[in-house]
Amino acid sequence: MPTSPRTILIAAAVVGIAGDTLLRGGIWRIGFALWVAGIVGIALSIGERPSGQRLLLFAGLVLAAFGLVFRDSELLYAIDLLSVLCMGALTIWDGTGKRVADLTVVETARVGILAAFNTLAGAAGVIGNGIDGAAGVTGGKAHLRAIVIGSVLAIPPIFIVGGLLASSDAVFDGVLERFFTSVVSEGLAHLLLAAVLTWVATGWLRAGTGDAIGGSLPNIPSPRLSYVSVSVPLYALGTLLVAFIVTQARVLFGGAAFLSATQGLTVANYARDGFFQLLLAAGVVLLTLVVAEWMLPVEDDSARQQYSIIGTILLGLVTTLLVSAAVRIWLYVSEFGLSVDRLFASGGILWVLMAIVTVALTTLRGQPARFMPTIVVATIVWVAMLNLFNPEAVVVRANVARATAGQDFDATYHASLSGDALPTLRALAPRLSGAQCVALETQLHKAWQKRLDATSDNSGRDWRSRNVPLIRGRAWLSEGAHLCAAARTAAVESSRPAE
Repeated sequence: MPTSPRTILIAAAVVGIAGDTLLRGGIWRIGFALWVAGIVGIALSIGERPSGQRLLLFAGLVLAAFGLVFRDSELLYAIDLLSVLCMGALTIWDGTGKRVADLTVVETARVGILAAFNTLAGAAGVIGNGIDGAAGVTGGKAHLRAIVIGSVLAIPPIFIVGGLLASSDAVFDGVLERFFTSVVSEGLAHLLLAAVLTWVATGWLRAGTGDAIGGSLPNIPSPRLSYVSVSVPLYALGTLLVAFIVTQARVLFGGAAFLSATQGLTVANYARDGFFQLLLAAGVVLLTLVVAEWMLPVEDDSARQQYSIIGTILLGLVTTLLVSAAVRIWLYVSEFGLSVDRLFASGGILWVLMAIVTVALTTLRGQPARFMPTIVVATIVWVAMLNLFNPEAVVVRANVARATAGQDFDATYHASLSGDALPTLRALAPRLSGAQCVALETQLHKAWQKRLDATSDNSGRDWRSRNVPLIRGRAWLSEGAHLCAAARTAAVESSRPAE
């Protein structure tokens, strides 16, 4: 049984008022995570007993929000925030009575549309039903309509008389000015934000309690094309990939000498240029494969058998494309060490590889309905791995290992990393040479002092915009930001004259 409109409206109003307080601290961190946890808690308390799927989606939503609290990396922030939006959209999908296991390629596109539609328009029905119920209790719609009309009629005389009184007395004019500038303007800003959040929360709570709007969106049937039509883009992509891979083979086996002799490129230029294009091209090929399968008639076994053959060939070519992309990354890392961007690029390769395996195990084996649910689960695991393994800590460990082997260590770059890198930097700094350690300590002190002194974005000053790494960084800075005490002691000892 759907939750009553009155209950949803009251709960949404609480969420809106809380959001006006929790989301005003600057960048969304602790305040946003608490707000998300609060709206999930309210959805659990006002709705009927949720299904196991909805509980998992609620848990994933809260965990993704708290990823913003326990990680400081900007790239992870974007991934975690996108995860919050996706989990929220899937919760609305669940509210239509559908299962995540029923997701298809077309239905996945509908998830975003349904989420936007429910969030923006779902509140209208709840508010309308709530007003009807309230009007019935107090004596009908006529009474409510009379109050609204009277409020509108009161506006002109209030403003006219208030203006005349203000012009007749400077003291009263000052009182009105202070009232409108400090109370009305600020109050309107709070009221507007709370109203917007209440509206959004109303639609989401309606869906989150199992009453999402979903019947108005039509299903899109497969066009049921012949294999000849579907195969044209597949064979064309295969030909293009083969041509590209042939040129890459010469580069991979020829190495830096081949690049310099034929293209005038250094290893660094080759590794940097084109990597993301390769990754995106691999994704487009996979998407084309999945869409092509959807376009085929279900009962045409011959077409599907031929599709499986060309699909297997394309997956092999895409895997080779990923090898080329991975070699580019490896060349760059071997020359200049690991960076956050290069590590996340490697993470992108891993995700595409997971998608390849998913297509091979589902779509090409005649089980296309399992593709989207599997890739959703794989993506959740991928995001969880990124948060658990802390990419910036991996970067620090790799580059400190290079430094102890005699390679350069870029203290300025490592000091520019987020708070995620700080604990690992503090733990491994003693392994660096004395000069490298002192340089790192100096750069870290400058970077963190600048970050915590910044006022333009309220960074670190409002508790609602803080996260755990930032809190630890503040504590470390307040303790003196020491990193290389042993190195400094050794330097002092070595500078003393021998007795």
